[in-house]
Amino acid sequence: MRTRTAWSLLWLLGLSPLTGACKREPPPAYVRLQGTAPALAEMPASRALLVVFWASWCPPCVEETPQLLALAKAPPKGLQIAVISHDETPQAVESFFQGPPPASLHLRLDLDQRVGGAFGVDQLPVSFLIVDGRLVARFSGPRGWDAREMRRLLEKLIRETPGPASGAPD
Repeated sequence: MRTRTAWSLLWLLGLSPLTGACKREPPPAYVRLQGTAPALAEMPASRALLVVFWASWCPPCVEETPQLLALAKAPPKGLQIAVISHDETPQAVESFFQGPPPASLHLRLDLDQRVGGAFGVDQLPVSFLIVDGRLVARFSGPRGWDAREMRRLLEKLIRETPGPASGAPD
């Protein structure tokens, strides 16, 4: 009887226990972030870095790969792409790309998922825009990275983020 009363109370308050699991609205285009980005060793030097957590066995990751490759080949000014793969072996990645991954992706394996853990990755694909060492945005799910609207959004987010303060220590 108590369980029935609790369910009735939740329902009257508009708090269905499945509310969070059954959202029908599309996810936001991105979520703005603030704070220092985790350190990334051996990544390309650039003002802006799009870090994409990805895996060859992940259907949504595979879906966004052509757009990601197009963006990496011709990124907006000042932007580099870095793909952090959750694949277990380099061979799995090479099999997916039918050879070495394109150099423009700066692909690295995250075998122990330390990098993913540092970023709080809880799904794939997920991407983070870092500008001047600061987290700027999180993009969850597959994206049309080379679409005109996405390119404009990336350019805007990079432009809106102030550069490092002059005279500030590194």
